[in-house]
Amino acid sequence: MTVHRLTPLPTGPARGQLLVSENVLAPTQAALQASSGADGRRHEGAVLWLGRVLDTATLVLAAATPPAVTSPGRVHLDEHTVGAVARTARAHGLGVVAQVHSHPGADTRHSDGDDQLVLMPFEGMFSLVVASYGTGALRPDRGAGLHQYQDGRWVRITDLTAMIIVPSHLSIQEPR
Repeated sequence: MTVHRLTPLPTGPARGQLLVSENVLAPTQAALQASSGADGRRHEGAVLWLGRVLDTATLVLAAATPPAVTSPGRVHLDEHTVGAVARTARAHGLGVVAQVHSHPGADTRHSDGDDQLVLMPFEGMFSLVVASYGTGALRPDRGAGLHQYQDGRWVRITDLTAMIIVPSHLSIQEPR
């Protein structure tokens, strides 16, 4: 399945980097995969990533799964829901720094609707699209679509190393 796209989707390099705590990945993928309707059919899902923007680095430290209006080909978060997530994030010293959502097929480009429906995008904000109702990879170098809001428009990021997964534990070996 390909996304509905009538307008050109610009491509280019990221401005800065998206640094994602490894601990955020499993809950994000689980939430995307759990999105379904009353009839049990799979639906698109959405997760908001919380963290801080420091200079050109966007740090993702937590994930929030707000209630959404979903269907097999659509997911929508209203402004009240996003506001509630933002207030909760602020209570923990964080903000909404990126959004993640799934698509039904393998096409991980933003659709025209994706461009228009991200609430309150800000310069440098990231958006990640995961294939196959969340069963696809969360990493751009493995097929996820990474986008960034640049100069008032969404741009598909061509630099597959713009998103870095930060391990939850680093093993340090003494030099011999």
